[in-house]
Amino acid sequence: MRPLSEYFLVSESEYRANLAGLNTFFGAVLGFVLAGIDRLDTMDFAIVLLLTSGIVVTILYISASRWRLLHAATALAFILVLPAVVAPILDSGVTLPDKLQPTLGVWALMTILVEFYPRLQEEIPRPEESSKPKK
Repeated sequence: MRPLSEYFLVSESEYRANLAGLNTFFGAVLGFVLAGIDRLDTMDFAIVLLLTSGIVVTILYISASRWRLLHAATALAFILVLPAVVAPILDSGVTLPDKLQPTLGVWALMTILVEFYPRLQEEIPRPEESSKPKK
C-alpha cells in the first residue's frame, strides 16, 4: 500500500497542466488589468509594457529554467519594487494600474507553488528495456 503522502504528489502532466492553466488565466487577467493604460502617452505606455513584460518573462522562467530559485527571487523583487521604479520614469500624475502589482504577485507566487510542489518521479524506460520484445 502506498503512503498517504504519495496521493498528494502531482504527475508531470498535472504539473504541465497547472502551469498552462496559470499562464492562460493570468495572461487574460493581465490583459484586463492593463486595459486602461492605452490612455498613456506613447513613451509611458512603452515603459509600462517593457517593465511588465520583463516581469512576465521572469515569472515564466521560474518553471522553464534550471535557475528556478534565482528567477523566483528576481520576479518577486521586481514586483515589489515596480511602483518605486516606475514613479520617477512616468510623467507626473501617471500611475500604474492599481491591480497590476497584485496580479503579477499572485501569478509569481502560484507559479512558485506549482514549481516547488512535490512531484512524482516518473519512470523513464531505459533504451535497452524499450527495445526488448514483450512477452
